Amino acid sequence: MIDEKKLAILEKEAKENPKSIFAHHRLAIAYWQAGKTEEALKTFNYLLELDPPNFEVRVNLGTLLAQLGKLEEAKKHFEVALKAYPKSAEALVNLGLVNFHLGNLEEAENCYLKALEARPDWPPALVNLSTVYIEQEKYKEAAECCEKAISSDAKFSMAYNNLAVAYYHLGKIKEAREALEKAKKLGYPVLESLEQMITEAENAKG
Repeated sequence: MIDEKKLAILEKEAKENPKSIFAHHRLAIAYWQAGKTEEALKTFNYLLELDPPNFEVRVNLGTLLAQLGKLEEAKKHFEVALKAYPKSAEALVNLGLVNFHLGNLEEAENCYLKALEARPDWPPALVNLSTVYIEQEKYKEAAECCEKAISSDAKFSMAYNNLAVAYYHLGKIKEAREALEKAKKLGYPVLESLEQMITEAENAKG
């Protein structure tokens, strides 16, 4: 959490430099980090008045709006950002997340696949794609995504969680348990219902 003293310095800097993209962007991020979302939104919107197509501002504002549950607004900002940089893996993954939460699974899948074209085997894109595949009941594809993600980053806890889900539905109960325990060890908030499903499947096998 950013302290008030540092925040006051950034506010003074922005006030003294009303046309500075850099100063106001720093201030917007600081407000965000301090939990002052209304001030952050106001500053981001002011930045867009200064520089409407600014890629970084659009992505950061979209991310903040998504966190606040304003998904349609967030989507618009990511789409504008991607007009400037259509191969930005970060923006594509963020747009994919928004589409996923809006229930647009095909659009989300397309975003993640495009992100992987830009950054092959990038764990965030792979794991988010696996979430889409799980929703679509494409468990083999979901498992493959998670396995690739783990190959790139062995500490990506969500990859193990999703892998446990995929393995469970593929009937690989032993492997599902191992993935689940790894996710828990890495601190992922595993759902009790998932652990119960795996335990019941283990008991059924005797």
